[in-house]
Amino acid sequence: LRFNWGTSKEGEAGWSLILMESFRKSQTGDELGGSAEDNGYCEDRTQVQLGAALQRRFNEKWHADVNGSYYWLDYDNTRGDMDLYGWQRGILGAEAGYAASQWTDFLIAGNYQGYWQDNAEDSMRRVGTDISDSSYGWTVQGGFGSYATKRITYRVLAGWSIFEYGDCGESDNGFTYTVSGNWKIGETWNMMVLGSSYYQPSERSYGSSSRVDAFSWGLAKSMIRGKLNANLNITYRHDTNEQKYDGNRGDDFALDEITARLSLNYYLNRYLSIFAAAEYIRCFNDEGDKMYDAYDYDRWRVTIGGRLSY
Repeated sequence: LRFNWGTSKEGEAGWSLILMESFRKSQTGDELGGSAEDNGYCEDRTQVQLGAALQRRFNEKWHADVNGSYYWLDYDNTRGDMDLYGWQRGILGAEAGYAASQWTDFLIAGNYQGYWQDNAEDSMRRVGTDISDSSYGWTVQGGFGSYATKRITYRVLAGWSIFEYGDCGESDNGFTYTVSGNWKIGETWNMMVLGSSYYQPSERSYGSSSRVDAFSWGLAKSMIRGKLNANLNITYRHDTNEQKYDGNRGDDFALDEITARLSLNYYLNRYLSIFAAAEYIRCFNDEGDKMYDAYDYDRWRVTIGGRLSY
């Protein structure tokens, strides 16, 4: 669900508010990487996401916003031998910008992230460590955005992130970025690109932090006077897990995941739409170790459903 409210037109002084909510519950019926007696795990999970952003545009040049979000990721580890780890995450952020011209908007943004790890007590007992179930991080980025041409919009931010896992007194930090672009090719064609990097607790291994670099490309086609939309999306994700926080640590490892998704969305009316999607996922690693075989897999997924907007 998504709600938009505003008191002014684009570029004019005023307020705007965005609220959003999403819920997803999924269950997989196979044991990846082998049988349940081997090294398989099941991705039965629940995801809840809430977000809000309040923006104030002071005049044609200056604008600022505050934003916040909550994300809950929960895994059911009762059907597989390998546990997966979710968390609760809260983010508070702010952004300010100065539009020097129609073509350039200078931006500075920052946020604070707090994480509360799932499955923490059971994992700490098993590995014999006193890692806390809470982690936190900071990110500060600067950059620019606006219009490259009348049909192409863009946004590029880069900066530094600090992430302290499990209240261990030791942090991961590094260069991070957020980029996006949109090209309105014609009246019915649209193309977009996205990229970002960030730190988080690992979903695969307890006692580990993870740096994620993700890139996405999409192409959209509008048909039947806008009632039917077709979308093709290709996503690449590189996940680097560092196991330096666990007293019984294993080796660091990296995972790569490529996803291709084709979807159709048909609007029944202004509030309700139905959709169908086919998705292919390829996950692999280059560690050459049998203990990571469970992370080499292919998966097909078909989804049908409805969307409500207001």
